[in-house]
Amino acid sequence: MQIVLAIVIGTGSVTAIHAYREELSRSILKEARTLMGSDLLVQSSSPFTWEQKEFMSQRLPKGSETSELVQFASMLRNQENDETTLSLIKTVSGKFPYYGEIITEPAGVYRKLKEGEILLEENLIKNLKLKIGSSVSLGERDFILKGKVIKEPGIAGSFLSMAPTAIISGSSLVSTGLEQRGSRISYMIAVKLKDPLIAGKYKENHFKEYIQKDLTLYDSTETNSGSRKFLTNTLDFFSLLGLSAFFLGGISILLVSRAGIREKSGAIAVLKCLGASPNAVSWIVLGELFLFSLIGSVFGILFGNILLKWIPDLAGEEILSFQPTIGFSSLFWGLLIGVLIPFFSSIESLIEIRTLKPILALKQEFQEETNQIPKFRVTQILGYLILFVLFFALAWWETESALKGLILCSILLILPLIIFLVYSGIRIFISRLRDRNDFSPFVRFIVGKFDRPGTSLSLSIIGLTSSLFILLLSLIVSESLLEYSGAKDKERRPNLFVLDIRAEQKEHFEEVAKEFGAEKLIVAPVIGARLSKINGEVVKKDETESSALRRDWRSTARTREYFLSYRNEPYPTEKIVEGDFWRKGEEDQISIEKEFSTYLKVNLGDSLSFLVSGVEVTGVIRNFRTVNWADMRPNFVVLFSKGILEKEPSYYLSSLRIESEEKRYDLQKNLISKYPNLTIIDTDKAVRAFLGILEKISFTIQLMTGLILGASLLLVLTALNSSRKERIEETTLLRIIGGTSVF
Repeated sequence: MQIVLAIVIGTGSVTAIHAYREELSRSILKEARTLMGSDLLVQSSSPFTWEQKEFMSQRLPKGSETSELVQFASMLRNQENDETTLSLIKTVSGKFPYYGEIITEPAGVYRKLKEGEILLEENLIKNLKLKIGSSVSLGERDFILKGKVIKEPGIAGSFLSMAPTAIISGSSLVSTGLEQRGSRISYMIAVKLKDPLIAGKYKENHFKEYIQKDLTLYDSTETNSGSRKFLTNTLDFFSLLGLSAFFLGGISILLVSRAGIREKSGAIAVLKCLGASPNAVSWIVLGELFLFSLIGSVFGILFGNILLKWIPDLAGEEILSFQPTIGFSSLFWGLLIGVLIPFFSSIESLIEIRTLKPILALKQEFQEETNQIPKFRVTQILGYLILFVLFFALAWWETESALKGLILCSILLILPLIIFLVYSGIRIFISRLRDRNDFSPFVRFIVGKFDRPGTSLSLSIIGLTSSLFILLLSLIVSESLLEYSGAKDKERRPNLFVLDIRAEQKEHFEEVAKEFGAEKLIVAPVIGARLSKINGEVVKKDETESSALRRDWRSTARTREYFLSYRNEPYPTEKIVEGDFWRKGEEDQISIEKEFSTYLKVNLGDSLSFLVSGVEVTGVIRNFRTVNWADMRPNFVVLFSKGILEKEPSYYLSSLRIESEEKRYDLQKNLISKYPNLTIIDTDKAVRAFLGILEKISFTIQLMTGLILGASLLLVLTALNSSRKERIEETTLLRIIGGTSVF
């Protein structure tokens, strides 16, 4: 029964996550072109130059259609009541989207959008207290609200975006005055190919050519790559939790199989006396195990189907409405692991059965053999090694990452080993303590339990301690998720960010912020740049990772767009780990975040050259520092000392804290009424918006934790049951020699 339950819990948890992941990937790929709205997307951090447009016109296949898009965050304002809110602004020129449709209310108004008109998502309309035909301000331009956005393609953004969308025509952008800002604006060209089937091949063949022109090329299968990486990492963690539950089930199966050998040793010996060969006996036991595994796998898949309905929709129903079900591949996967893991968990016992002596049918020699002090045998080491390799292969297959598989299996291997060594040390200590001291018979009997050979106590303790560790780990991760996000703000971090502050606005901004009681006010200069040379050698842009799903800050350390800053002192939350901050009498010094420097592949004394507005700026690395990114200050991976960067065009970024939400909103309205170019982000509101996703993740972690708890309780019952026969015989013997009930 324990074997069946262990397989049900393990198979159910792993199969449910596998099926969810599979269906999510299938849905995204199925709707990829509709989500992106095009076959290809070309992205730049600055307006497309004539040279770049000419390059694309020559490289794109004949018959291709293009549309220009711009995307950035900014503030909307209702002048009648001074209500303001953050929005993701999207401008469109051309026939975009080429696949799917931007659904609006009234219907069809998007295709008729003119200069000076705007479409807003419903949340924006409610927050600004607008109605169709109302006027709304964006930057220096007033727009007429023409309709409500119901659904739109994801473009190159994220279906987990926290800012609702506003859409204007491309011809309206210049009049807003927002294109001259310093903060990040994404410029894109959506491409519809004459033959959509060649999109992937075209991207593969031409990506390096585009990146040399500072253009990033995407195909439709990479739509919402940022969100998909987030979901992939989340589902990877769930998969590892499911495999951890199955690992605990594997220990339960190991205990049950060992106990089964003791109980059935006599019957197996009789079969051998009657002429049964070792192969025949092994096939009998293997057939019984296979039957239990098959039953457990079937019920596990049914249980997984139930779990699948409890896993919340992490992608968002309005974008990817899908009902995950257990398909053929998930069914096969569940049956496969439901049979393989029990088999390899019991392999030591299966080998031991083959060497069982027929003489055990007549005397209890087997009991004497099993009561010897346990030693690691070749079969044990081989069994554990095979089990380790199996879990590594399963984790690698599930997460598509050998590193994640290795980390999980290292924990599952090293943790029991450490526990075994600690337990062995305690046994030796207790044994010596018992021999050197005159304890009462009762104490000697209890203490002797720890040092008694031939029992399953050591394996039970290893299993129970491992289950406790895995259980605590899942709970800690769930709690840390909310803590790190700021949902449980115990450190009084800054809760308001102000972007795009111009040099002439800086002084007045600081005065206004202080009038509203701003704490922890920091204003930092920001300069956009690209790394051009390291030690005088030109950076090779063609080394950029081509897949958006694998591309991250590590792989783009040399080719990313940088935001530089300069100051005289490090923050209290920064620590200089190598070098000096700064050397006196020396200009143009550089400080690099320590972890980032390893991916940038630089050392102290190396020179870095950046292109800032077409001008090359060079500095020397004088120190490495660690940064507490969770403190919510304007942190940077690359810092300059004061000097050459002060002469470059820049804008300012500010972080501050105001306890009262009402005061924060009043400050926001005050600033936007004077400076409509500012972008203000209330991180408390952002966290609340993101909290819905965190709650879904936290719920799923709790669900997986419940399964781990179930596997742990099953392990406790199995450990107790595995020594049940020994305890009954021991109690009977104590009764015979005069032991009382109290004893």
